[in-house]
Amino acid sequence: MEPPKELVFSYFAGQATSVQQKVIGEWLTQPGSRERYFQWLDEWERAYPQYTPDVPHHLELFQQRLDTPADVESQSVRPLLNRSNQRWYSGRWLVAATLTLTLLASGWFFREPMFYTTISTGSHQLRSLRLSDGSTVALNSRSSLRVPRIGYGWLSRQVALTGDAVFDVKHLPDNQPFVVQATNGLAIEVLGTEFSVRSSVSQAEVVLKRGRVNLHYATDDRPAQDLLMKPGDRVTLNGRGALQLQKLPDTTQFAQWRYRLFSFNNTTLREVANQIQYVFGVTVQLSDPILARRTLTGTIRAGSSDELADALAELLGLRVSHRGQNLIFSTASEPQLTQ
Repeated sequence: MEPPKELVFSYFAGQATSVQQKVIGEWLTQPGSRERYFQWLDEWERAYPQYTPDVPHHLELFQQRLDTPADVESQSVRPLLNRSNQRWYSGRWLVAATLTLTLLASGWFFREPMFYTTISTGSHQLRSLRLSDGSTVALNSRSSLRVPRIGYGWLSRQVALTGDAVFDVKHLPDNQPFVVQATNGLAIEVLGTEFSVRSSVSQAEVVLKRGRVNLHYATDDRPAQDLLMKPGDRVTLNGRGALQLQKLPDTTQFAQWRYRLFSFNNTTLREVANQIQYVFGVTVQLSDPILARRTLTGTIRAGSSDELADALAELLGLRVSHRGQNLIFSTASEPQLTQ
């Protein structure tokens, strides 16, 4: 059971009792609790700023110590010459501090887990989350969202997506933009809107339901491209690095995978198979090439690839065989395949 936010804030402030600490510790063992914990931690730290060291100043002092070792010895080491144990501990501390500062300066000291939190979904999992600025994200299966742990909402609002997601972005009084980094080189910048993004290694798709979105795509080997989207626009980034705009006649079926609804309008079975493969991460095979041209119109609610495949087989008068992560569609007249 999730504890009240006020209780967790008391824990951050060091005011929680031993019983309350135990409640929070048990909550953190539950799946999904850590993402909420770090969201609240970021919110609490922004509301109650803690001491922030002047890193450039201390790095400069450290460099001065390296450049003038004689001064360092006269100021720090000489008074301790008759205290050998303390000198040894001071030397060990100095080595540790040197290593830590070097790693911090180079950006390698726990950079990924320290500065970002990543929320991921499995093959058959959907997930909804609310970011600390009030924006909401719905993640499709086999997707991940990377969010900064520190500074999100006041330094910047920039996240990175791999997979499929729907964003409902909250507009802030200072008009701070919200940026989604999708496939390499593609950035989606908004002020307040609802849109979906599908991002893979080399291809991407953005569909805008409401609001306005500015797309910016730039790589080292291609000139920059900018495109302003309006509601109902669908933009794809193809394998050749070109942005292609298409106007959707109907947005009522916008990202229906959030509700496990699958809508088809004269859709071929091959296109349906591709959608099943993308959403659920399974392999779909058609035993006869003729089946690929069969079409389907309607809406099916299904929570798994097996449910959707069985419904499709019943509607189209086909047979489907379930073999682990493989679905095989065949005609009813073909011999029954071993399950």
